[in-house]
Amino acid sequence: MNSDPHDQAIADDGRRFILTSIPSVPFMEAILLFKALPGQAVETRSVAERLYTSEKQAAVLVEQLAAGRIIAPVEGQPNTHRFAPSAELAAMLDKVTHAYVHNLIGVTRLIHSRTERMAHQFADAFKIRKDP
Repeated sequence: MNSDPHDQAIADDGRRFILTSIPSVPFMEAILLFKALPGQAVETRSVAERLYTSEKQAAVLVEQLAAGRIIAPVEGQPNTHRFAPSAELAAMLDKVTHAYVHNLIGVTRLIHSRTERMAHQFADAFKIRKDP
């Protein structure tokens, strides 16, 4: 087991969710943004402004959040979404955002460990191997 106290503070189910479903820290920040405005319509432009990113990058985050069923489009309002997870997903997001707010370093390390591992796996795919 990992002896880092930051990592130990994250519940196992939350850890699994972060490793499988949170691709980046900006994605996590976007979840926090929508979660803090329950029921409110949020434009992609506003996401970009609040996260200090470009509209193009915010649009990617919004697409990822929508694909993950964390947010849903607002009918009749283009480029506008609201927080709309299922009850089960909302409960998990509560756990994960609580861990993120109270253990920023541990959760951030966990998110980065996922992206580092994926980068290594991608790089390994291009290594030339000798046949035995």
